[in-house]
Amino acid sequence: MLPNKPRVEHLFVAATSLNGQRFPDWEYHVHSTYSDGSASLSELIQVARVQGIKRLIFTEHTEPELTENGNWFARYWQEIEANRQTEKILQIICGLEVPITDYTGGLLIDKEMLDKVEFLLGAVHAYPGTGAGAAKEPEALIDREFRGLMALAKNPLVDAIAHPGGTCQRLGARFPLALFAEVVQEATRHGVAIELNPAYHAPLAPYLEICCQYHAWISPGSNAHHPEEIGWAAHSLRSLQNKIKC
Repeated sequence: MLPNKPRVEHLFVAATSLNGQRFPDWEYHVHSTYSDGSASLSELIQVARVQGIKRLIFTEHTEPELTENGNWFARYWQEIEANRQTEKILQIICGLEVPITDYTGGLLIDKEMLDKVEFLLGAVHAYPGTGAGAAKEPEALIDREFRGLMALAKNPLVDAIAHPGGTCQRLGARFPLALFAEVVQEATRHGVAIELNPAYHAPLAPYLEICCQYHAWISPGSNAHHPEEIGWAAHSLRSLQNKIKC
């Protein structure tokens, strides 16, 4: 975790606690027009407030092709700070969704971002070192995904792992639950939370069951690119609470 950040037990929900408490009204994966979202920060904050969200973490991408031109991060940070000064209901946190650049801990983030970001959502968005002619057989995709996720699980800068297994599934290879379980175990050993994301983890129940089995910390992420998607993850997790024993 980054310096001066909340302890993991204050930021996330322990999977094993879900039988005894209602899953909180938190949203930890949201994109605004600073990257590839469709709405401004102020619009998203208003929707989150109406929906009863109590903690909202913005997680803009850091890939240049997905962000605004110029020094967008400084403006993003300043706007979040301005909203925090006036916000009375929501806790607003400045986060980034940061992809791997290699399989040994490299992340696409610069010093200015590292100095100010409060929540780092590590992601496997592409597979480093693979060009246009790289093998696309399911086994190759799964192997690259797994290697990237395990690197994130051990990275001390990472707070939570975004949509584990999601990229290879988007490319047509179903990520095995057995490998998801290995990632969960490694991340939990290093104090890194697992994002449960209904946009990628469907059905969600098997993923939650694995998180319960290995005492993982859960990060509720809806991968929200539009206002109406805010809160989807928390709602989905609440719907499973009475069906799964942790």
